[in-house]
Amino acid sequence: MLSLADTTDLLDQTTTHLMGESGPLTPQAGIALIESWLEPLQGAENTRPLANQLAALNALLQAKPVNGESVREAIVPLTEQLSLLATDMGGEGEMPSLLEALSMALRQAADSSKADMAESGE
Repeated sequence: MLSLADTTDLLDQTTTHLMGESGPLTPQAGIALIESWLEPLQGAENTRPLANQLAALNALLQAKPVNGESVREAIVPLTEQLSLLATDMGGEGEMPSLLEALSMALRQAADSSKADMAESGE
């Protein structure tokens, strides 16, 4: 189980990476991010569904070749689950806003990936 400080740091790192501020968002980078989250999320009953969705996304990112459309479709329920989790936490503390920021960064990453594929004609 991650401490609050470790969780906050991991949320910040993940959001920063998804927004492209830490370098390009590649399947390998996504796999590394997901793997850092799987164990802590599987440890709590209320986050296990999120861990299961991440595990499915992880499998899609490991496929050769990666199916971009399937990855984007897998991200949608993740963003919804993160928003619900943020809402369930209430308005106090920074965790709800960090979760909502992560949800928005995921949406943005999926949208930019879709735009990139459209521009390249894939």
